[in-house]
Formats: sequence, structure tokens, C-alpha cells
Amino acid sequence: MLVKAGSGLATFGISSSAGVPESVAGDTIVLPLNDEAAMEAAINKHKDDLAAVIIEPVPANNGLLLQDKSYLEFLRDITRKHNVLLIFDEVISGFRIGFTGAAGFYGIKPDILTYGKIIGGGMPVGAYGASAAIMQKISPDGNVYQGGTLSGNPVAMAAGIATLTECLKKDFYESLEKKTNTFTGILNSFAKENNLPFKVFSIGSIFWFAFSEKEKIQRADEIDSESMTKFNTLYHELLDHGIYFGPSGYEVGFISDAHTEEILSDAAKGICGMLKKTFAGSSPLRID
Repeated sequence: MLVKAGSGLATFGISSSAGVPESVAGDTIVLPLNDEAAMEAAINKHKDDLAAVIIEPVPANNGLLLQDKSYLEFLRDITRKHNVLLIFDEVISGFRIGFTGAAGFYGIKPDILTYGKIIGGGMPVGAYGASAAIMQKISPDGNVYQGGTLSGNPVAMAAGIATLTECLKKDFYESLEKKTNTFTGILNSFAKENNLPFKVFSIGSIFWFAFSEKEKIQRADEIDSESMTKFNTLYHELLDHGIYFGPSGYEVGFISDAHTEEILSDAAKGICGMLKKTFAGSSPLRID
């Protein structure tokens, strides 16, 4: 939904992209993350017109903005109380923090789940699931039509099956999380030892570089936009040394089963070295 919020706790969205009619944006209410007061205000005001509340339970589209479990439980409780559907967008988090995604990780059952990316093994696949009562509304059982040119593409389905088969192997996610924690731990220890305003946030196999001393960053407005200049410096230094990340400081990174401990150790050491250049002159650094 290419809309964004204006000022205030609960506001109707305005178009943030050319080509999105205001009439479409106007049907969407945009709220800040981690703000129970804003959610209560919006639901109390519009509860008779609301179809659903949709959220990434692991927001990873604008940094890794990890939410408290209590906030996600609050969303489940208030939507159920007012007969509003709760939708978890697990296109990114699905199959990355566990086979049951964030819903299983937090032990919260939304009404509708959406998946993509991992479920297709790199091929273009999207999927959604819901309760039997909701799915019975979908054609041919119900009167809501859903289809597409690429729906059920056999190559994409084969790639998805192959990927999910690997994910189901014994201790797959335990191994993935262990590698991620080892990798991020090296970087966080280096930053702490050298008093750098740098922290790697992570969950499961997802991680994010934040040029910040904050222990928690849970909303987009808590990200210091000035810190992106530091990321840009680090990005180009790493690229020159064969370590490639997404070209935006707001993008997250992922550890995969293909990453060996040796690869991750070498990458972590390289990143520490490049952090030294990035923060050159700000403080004495030590690399063991």
C-alpha cells in the first residue's frame, strides 16, 4: 500500500507514489508502530468501517524494527474484541525466523497470513492462508475471485517445494540462528569494545546494521537519518573488498544455509576493518 501517514496519531493515508489515486489512499488509515494509543483511537473512531489491521509482525522493510510481543498480543486482543481481522504480512519473516514464521515465534494466531520470497525459493511466488471460514469465501467455493497469470507456475512451485524441504531438515533453524548470532555477536562486541555508535539487531536469520547506541529501535522515526551517511561510507568500503550488502541503510540482511562459518567469520572480520575506516578519527579502535 503506497500510502503514508500525515501528522497526528491516527490519520488517513495520503498518496506517497504517483499513480495511486487519493480515493484509494483515503481508504487506508496509517498508524505509527508500537503505539497502542493510536491504535485504540483509530479503532474506536472507525471500528464500524474497518476491514482489517495489517502489520509486519517483524517489520523489516524500513530497518529491523523489532516489536515487543506484548504489542502484537495487544493487536490480536483489540482486533478480536471489535471483530476486525488481523493480517500478518510475513512476506519477509515467513520461513526466516522459523518454519511457522513470526506467528509461531510469538505464539499469536492472526486471521490471515501472507507469504512470499522464501516460499518460492527465489522464484516469483506469493501465497496467503486464513481460517476455513475466510478461505471458503474464495472462488470456486465462494464469490471472491482470485487468480493470476503466474498462479501455480510449475517451475516456481518446484523451487518452493525444494526450498521448504530443506527448511524442514532437522535442526535447520537452530543452525541458522546460531550462525546469525555468532556473526552479529562479533560485530556487536567490536562496536562495544571500541565505544562505537553501531549495533546489529537480529531475529532468526534476519539482521540489520544500525548506526546508533539505542538498545531498541521500534519505529521509523527513531532512525537517525544522518546515520545513513555512515552506512554509505561502510557500504562502498565493503563493496571494494568483495562484501556486498543491499545499497540502502534501511534494508535488512539475511543469513542463509549456504553461508558457512568460515565465510561469516571472514565477512565479520572484514566488516570490523571497514568500520575502522568508517569511524576513522572518532575514537581509537582495536581489531583482534
